[in-house]
Amino acid sequence: MKRLIKAVLIVTVFTLVDRVMGFGFKIYLSRELGAINMGIYQIALSVFFVLITFTTSGVPLVVSKLTAVFRKKGDLNSERGVVAAALIVGVASSGALCGIFLLFSKPIGGLFASFESMNLLLLLLPGVFFSGIYAAFRGNMWGNERYTAVSVFEVIEQIARIGLCVLLFLLGFNKLHATALTLSLACGVTAVLCAAYYFKTRKRLANPKPHLKPLLKTAGPITMIRASNTLVSSLIALAVPFLLVLSGLSSAESLAVFGSSIGMALPLLYLPVTVVGSLAYVMIPTLSAAHADGDVKSVRAQIESALTFSCVVAAVFIPAFTALGEPLGAFIYKNGGPEAGRFLALSGWLLIPIALESISSSMMNSLNLEKRSFVNYLIGASLMFGLMFGFWKSFRIEVLSVGLGLSWTVSTVLNILSIKKKTGIKLSFLMPLVKCIALIIPATALTAWVYTLASPLPAALKLSLAGFAGLGFFGALSLVFGIFDVSLIFKGRARRKNNPERRKNSPPLQM
Repeated sequence: MKRLIKAVLIVTVFTLVDRVMGFGFKIYLSRELGAINMGIYQIALSVFFVLITFTTSGVPLVVSKLTAVFRKKGDLNSERGVVAAALIVGVASSGALCGIFLLFSKPIGGLFASFESMNLLLLLLPGVFFSGIYAAFRGNMWGNERYTAVSVFEVIEQIARIGLCVLLFLLGFNKLHATALTLSLACGVTAVLCAAYYFKTRKRLANPKPHLKPLLKTAGPITMIRASNTLVSSLIALAVPFLLVLSGLSSAESLAVFGSSIGMALPLLYLPVTVVGSLAYVMIPTLSAAHADGDVKSVRAQIESALTFSCVVAAVFIPAFTALGEPLGAFIYKNGGPEAGRFLALSGWLLIPIALESISSSMMNSLNLEKRSFVNYLIGASLMFGLMFGFWKSFRIEVLSVGLGLSWTVSTVLNILSIKKKTGIKLSFLMPLVKCIALIIPATALTAWVYTLASPLPAALKLSLAGFAGLGFFGALSLVFGIFDVSLIFKGRARRKNNPERRKNSPPLQM
């Protein structure tokens, strides 16, 4: 239990530091680039993430699982062989993708709202190659439970990127090009650090041949599932400016709206659910182990508690975003602030579907339901695009907010139904979810009231007072109504550890 809590805390702290730095850098970029250039960069970045996903997403997870198995058996040679196989897969796949985009840059660039997005993507391609190398070593570190090392290297990557970017800005480089190039260079820094760490601790590689086929067979479906997520993001980056232009905006105006909402506001929404992502990251091996052992009670307890925890973490921040979204956007961002703030205020409710979709997808992976998760996600995404294109020539950015919520909600509901069928959970998190939704209303009203009372104060102070008042009020009411008991997440693991024989008497999970 203590080990799991420690792992979650380590990952959460470092991830929070990384995201806060990234968010601060995003503010800096928005002020340096402006809303239009942020939109151009966001389009290139969305495609870059698709390439990263195809190259790396399934590899670290599979390498980590195999590493854990071989480590338990004391088979260091096989562990080294898996890393070598992952390196071959990463280098080959990233090299092939980079080659395709280099050869067909003109026709692909014609699909973007601005061809400058293609120029930026070409500068991002080295980052794809470096990430293919990084994935193999990261998976090994994850499988060996080197969470601190992985987290430190990711923070170093963020520091390197920010430092290099600011330096190039000061030297007078083209700001858009410098932004893309420094991301690639930062990926290179992480790849070098991870490789050095691996060879220091594991000394060398081994014969990859016996592990290539199993790695590809297992990583392939996971990669396709995760790639669908980033692919949808890229399609959104193409569809939103297109629909806005059809609805009467100029190309520059559509890019500015897109840059303000997706490039500026959406990262703010993801910041509070960092702890949910950390739980999902650490929960994969623990839930997988309980599932493999047939420990039904532990599986159900972990799932129910994690879903409840995710609901509370997400809901507690909704009042602040809903009540303070517009002044917060205006305060943080120089260019595009009002538009970003308006989108933030309208989209605060998305925190709950974001958190639940994230944690339920990780559960599906742990329970070997990856293919079902993929189908569920596609159903949600299809409904979103159907809604968006249903507003042909009358599209507004508010439709995107509703569409995202619809997509994540539908896929989450389908995921949870699949999990229920597999494990027999009782859906006990639904009552805390209803209570959380009910508490959002008075907490939002209190937040807005405190902000109004504090209107004579400086912007930073009144935003802080109002935000913390809402958070404190929501947290206090959550305790009063007994919505959540965090210890339940870890009780299943403790029971399984203290009673190793009990799994023999557990009924099998439903298939």
